[in-house]
Amino acid sequence: MRETTRRARGMFRTLTVATAVAVGLTLGNGPASAEIDSTAHIVDGDGLTIEAIQEDTRIEFVPPLDGNPLTREWFHNGTAAFKISGEDADEFEGEITVGYQVGYPASFDGKLTFAWSTPGLEIDFDGGGTIDSLIPQAGVELEVGFGPGLETVEAATGEISGDEGFIRMHGFHGTVTGVVGPTNIRPFVTVTSANGDSVTTYGKPWTL
Repeated sequence: MRETTRRARGMFRTLTVATAVAVGLTLGNGPASAEIDSTAHIVDGDGLTIEAIQEDTRIEFVPPLDGNPLTREWFHNGTAAFKISGEDADEFEGEITVGYQVGYPASFDGKLTFAWSTPGLEIDFDGGGTIDSLIPQAGVELEVGFGPGLETVEAATGEISGDEGFIRMHGFHGTVTGVVGPTNIRPFVTVTSANGDSVTTYGKPWTL
């Protein structure tokens, strides 16, 4: 499992596509009246509290456009946020990652193909933190065996700085091909400091 995850992460970083960016993506310093779905935090070696947050998450499964009964297609709406507390929190630098755990009862040929696509980008800087180069990663094919199984994949990663900020996603489009039977999608947000300290928060599973 860990080896598969590391392999997927390496392949995703290699296949970064700079022209594929998240639609309706907004960066700010605290969405008003947000519904917090999940949160987790750690205290790093410098005494800073690093918090990863998911808010207003909604995943909508839709019939796959390719008509393939082995394809699952969805749109992800929601907010991925970070908050840093402690002395010199405004000097924090690191990375934020949006991804999924995908659980499936079986695969057709022992492989799963993941893909992400969105047609546009909008970023609004409103104090607090900043973000650079948050882009969806290109598709990747994983050797997973015939199942059942659980795979962890990263969908988008970007650099962050400052003491807080959020990325609001609208219509983030994902697909996985090669699955047989009901499929569970569990979104996560990971915040990692420049020193390598990392915290991940997992949302609830969504099932098709």
